[in-house]
Amino acid sequence: MTTPLVSVLVPIFNGERFLEGSLSSVAAQTLTDFEVILSDDCSSDGSVGIASQWQARDERFRVLAGARNLGMTANWNKALGEARGKYVVKLDCDDAMRPLCLEELVNEMERFPQVYAAYCRTLSCDQSLQPYASYLGDTALILNRMNPLSRHSLPGHAWYEMCFSDIQLWHSNAQIHRRENLLRLGGWDTTWGCGSDTDLILRVLEQGQDVSHLPYAGILYRHHEDSVSDHFRKNGWLRWEGTLIPLLSLGRFCRDGNKPSLRLRKEWWRYWRNLQHLKVDSDLGYFPEPIRTNLASAAAQVSRPPMDVRLKGQVRQTLWHLKQLAHSLIH
Repeated sequence: MTTPLVSVLVPIFNGERFLEGSLSSVAAQTLTDFEVILSDDCSSDGSVGIASQWQARDERFRVLAGARNLGMTANWNKALGEARGKYVVKLDCDDAMRPLCLEELVNEMERFPQVYAAYCRTLSCDQSLQPYASYLGDTALILNRMNPLSRHSLPGHAWYEMCFSDIQLWHSNAQIHRRENLLRLGGWDTTWGCGSDTDLILRVLEQGQDVSHLPYAGILYRHHEDSVSDHFRKNGWLRWEGTLIPLLSLGRFCRDGNKPSLRLRKEWWRYWRNLQHLKVDSDLGYFPEPIRTNLASAAAQVSRPPMDVRLKGQVRQTLWHLKQLAHSLIH
């Protein structure tokens, strides 16, 4: 059996509504040397039937039907474990690729062997997959005086500095990895749900190796009310993950011998303060399992920021409160 150049992982759970369009977008890629691993996580709708039809008519498509529900992130890792390609790309079953997506990502990795991972741009779309805006990651680049419509290749630690303003640089699907590197990182961390893509980006950048941003908008991201991210946002789980993931990453970053910049120290204090507010405002006991246990375990692993980070953060906060008080007295 010939080894494919790219493994496209398509995790599926009750994706019948949009799956056909997603798989059609993969089949329409200009780069054709790929396999598609359709990993179904015990769907109760017609998803397996659609996936099986693709497997029957195109030998590049392969269905994995699980005997029990693993959960989203574990299902991603299951698909990764079956991948045979030199490179790995993931596509959620409700999103789509534009035709040059795989070609652009693979060309970057082949031309520049020193590049650890590459990311392309994403377009935010409505339920009909009609684009209406750039993904927020473009805003993050602009705020850092970088043109998202240009190619940029920077050391991971330079990108890392840009990741702590509550805007994720790249979408979960808009990335390509060498399979061996992704496996060495352990794939996606099953502690997390919707935040697992943010966690992976941070762990990639923590390596410090070159990472590329490509100007091609390769991913169409469908916004709809039934999405996983929508559920995590509405139920408050994403707020917890969005606080814990950066704190744990900053802890690892410093334990690896890296000295945080002033910018990172300020963000460290902000996320630490946010965690203290979360502990007061939220009761994990109302969260369902395994989300409750995962978040509680992660929170227990967060160590306090260094003393100078906490002291300077407290001083800045006190000065800000005094400034606000003075302003109110004047007016």
